[in-house]
Amino acid sequence: MVCAALSALVPALDGCHGESTDGGAIRALVEKEVAAINARDLRALSEIWSTDKDILLFDVPPPGRFRGWDQIGPVWKDFFEKVSDVHMTVDAVRATSEGSLGYATYDWAMTGRLGSYTLDDRGEATAIYRKEGGQWRLVHAHFSPAPPALAGQPARSAAPSRAGESNTGPSGAVAGKPADAGQQKPGTGPPGAPAASPTPGDAGKKS
Repeated sequence: MVCAALSALVPALDGCHGESTDGGAIRALVEKEVAAINARDLRALSEIWSTDKDILLFDVPPPGRFRGWDQIGPVWKDFFEKVSDVHMTVDAVRATSEGSLGYATYDWAMTGRLGSYTLDDRGEATAIYRKEGGQWRLVHAHFSPAPPALAGQPARSAAPSRAGESNTGPSGAVAGKPADAGQQKPGTGPPGAPAASPTPGDAGKKS
């Protein structure tokens, strides 16, 4: 189970120093995921994630927990359909591995458009990978927004929170900035998709 692995993984990997060859492969997967998001390529994302039914995506807004590609895939599909001009970047990537498990941590930033709203936010992420059939596959991703107290800092800050606005997680997670005064940001769900996204589990893995 992914959750059981996570509880033992991070302490074990914290003792590793430097970046192994596998660490480089994991870093390349992070870059591949960012490229897939920017290209709105659901197929490429599906090839990064494991096909195990217990893979997990944790994101900021409720429900914020998606298990298996039959839940994760539709969320990304809805995000790509409803958010335009998506641009994600990552920084401070650290990747390492031990045996068949590895992890990456990084800072993320994302911009885009959700209707009349400008999306612009930053945060941190942790990704857990497992080697399956000789290939590293993503089994867990956890996205968090940067604390509001860091707003205004150039590298790792989030846009200040405003009344009626809320951060959403990436993989796309971002805080919405209304284009017109008096408007409220529509509800969003991971990874930044509008609340009208399909009920998790309704759609299968897309190719």
